[in-house]
Amino acid sequence: MDSELLMAIQYNLPLSTTPLVDLAEEIGRDYESVEKALQSYLSVGLIKRYGANLNYRAFPNRKQSSLVGFKVEEKVARKINELGDRVKHNYLRDAEFNVWFTLKGRNVAEIAEIVSKLAAELDVKDYVILPTKKVYKMDVKYDLYRGVSWSYGLEPETVPTVDELGLGEEIRKLESLPVARRPFLEMGLDEEETVSLIEELKKKGVVRDFSGVLSESKVGFKFNGMNVIRTEHPERLARKLLEFKQITHLIERIPSEKWNYPIYFMIHAVERDTIERFKAQIAELGLVEDVRIIYSRANLKT
Repeated sequence: MDSELLMAIQYNLPLSTTPLVDLAEEIGRDYESVEKALQSYLSVGLIKRYGANLNYRAFPNRKQSSLVGFKVEEKVARKINELGDRVKHNYLRDAEFNVWFTLKGRNVAEIAEIVSKLAAELDVKDYVILPTKKVYKMDVKYDLYRGVSWSYGLEPETVPTVDELGLGEEIRKLESLPVARRPFLEMGLDEEETVSLIEELKKKGVVRDFSGVLSESKVGFKFNGMNVIRTEHPERLARKLLEFKQITHLIERIPSEKWNYPIYFMIHAVERDTIERFKAQIAELGLVEDVRIIYSRANLKT
C-alpha cells in the first residue's frame, strides 16, 4: 500500500484543473505512476472516490438526518439499504439495539414515518430514533502513519441549499472524478468555472473539502467505535471534544428515554486498544457522566 500517495490524496489534493498532475508533482512522482496506482486502488475499492465532498445539509430532501437503532435479526437488516441514498451508514453493532443506521429526509416527521413503515415491514418491535440537533464535525480521514482517524474540518453553523444557490442534483457528479490529467474536461465541464465553483462552495460549506475518500477496512482500520456520552451539558462538552483530531463525526442528538445519550462521535483505528485508551482520556474530561463505545461488528452496506 502506497501510504505516501494515499495520505496525500486525503490531506493535500490540490484544487486545480489538473489535480492529480499537481499532486504527483507535490510528492515528487511522475504522473503516469500516480495514475496507475490510483486506478488500481479505485478498481479494488481501496479508494472509494475522489473529488468535492458535498455536505448533505445542502440538499433539501436530505437536509435532516437521524441515527436509528433497531433490535432486529441480522438476516433481514440489509433490507434497510433498499431505502437507497437516504441511508448513508448501516452497521451491525454490539449494543442493546444491534443495528444502527443513519437516515436522511426533509424533516424529523418524514424520517419518523419512514422508520415506522420500515419497522413494520421488518417486524421490529423496539427501536430508537435520535434526530440530529447539531453537527460539530463531519470529516473522515485515516492517518496511515498514526494508525488512527485524524481530521481537521469543522462544520459551519449554516449551509445554504443547492436550490437557494441555483444549483441542482447534477452537482453530485463532482464527488466522483475520473482518474485523468484533466478530469473536469473529460467530464465535459468548463475547467476554470468548475474549479471556481468548488472554491466558492467550500467557502459556503456546501463542499466540505476536495480530497480522496478511502475504505477504512481496506487500508487496515479494522475497528470503528461509536462513542456515546451522557451529559447534562452537551454543547459545552462538544466544544471540548473539538480539540481532539482523532474524532471524525461529532454530533449532538435529541436523546430518547430508551437511549439517553446526547453526544456521539466516531473514532477509527488499526488497533482496538487505541480506541479504548482514547475513551479513558475522554472519561476524565469534566461534564462526562458516562461514556460507552459501541463497536461495529459488520458493515451492512458492503
